[in-house]
Amino acid sequence: MPQSNNAKTELVISDINERIVRENQIIGFNTTSTLQARIDETNSLIDAYNPAIKGIDAKIVSIGQSINQLKDEIITLVSTAVGTSTEFYCGIASTGPGGRCAISTDGGVDGGWAGGISTCLDGYATEYYDTVTANSWGFNSNSTNPFDPSTTILSSASNSFGVGVGTFLFVTQNNSSYSAGARVSLGSSSTCQATQTEINRKDGEIATLRTEFGKYIGVVNSIREQRWKSQLEKWGIERAQQESQTEKDRLVGVLTAFTDSFYTNLFLK
Repeated sequence: MPQSNNAKTELVISDINERIVRENQIIGFNTTSTLQARIDETNSLIDAYNPAIKGIDAKIVSIGQSINQLKDEIITLVSTAVGTSTEFYCGIASTGPGGRCAISTDGGVDGGWAGGISTCLDGYATEYYDTVTANSWGFNSNSTNPFDPSTTILSSASNSFGVGVGTFLFVTQNNSSYSAGARVSLGSSSTCQATQTEINRKDGEIATLRTEFGKYIGVVNSIREQRWKSQLEKWGIERAQQESQTEKDRLVGVLTAFTDSFYTNLFLK
């Protein structure tokens, strides 16, 4: 016997209610989500990688810190050698009154050297810090793209560092966004050359330290790769919950159409 239209409506309502219950079980609405056990497991696994990652990170950023500390020391050596208040200094003048950087009496308006390291000295060049950067993928369950990138500088001009964050690390030598100060060419006197020798020694230390990065960056990024696979799985689970919420909201709208007299009065009888 054919179903009546009222019976058909009841069949749809029953089916929609069952579907809403299933979506609620995934979401965890008024109950424990059926996915919660796997969420807890991925959270534990992600956290389990942290001791290894943070430990190796600490070594990496300490190398970066040592490099930038040497750069600070070089800038101090140059600044001391050039001086700020005497005409007898190690800087080699390229411009200025009389073909040299004369001490200015009016803050540089007269063309003289206003003090510190100025571009009127030969070999003037900005010294930039090396940086360790963490590239991070979003893994945001509200996004359909888990790989939305962002970056976090772990080493900066202030020699401040962090560990453990990010999807993978990379190093930038002489990052032009982070100025340490300026270098200039130094004169040929024995005092000036003694300073230059010390600067050269520190440059050598920087070069050696930079080679140390390679021992750790590849390893920690490989470990990070395993961690982000768990992060990706967690994103997938949370994304499924988001999609279940969207589907539930849609089903509630359908249910409203089958239960609200504003609409049901229009149904065929």
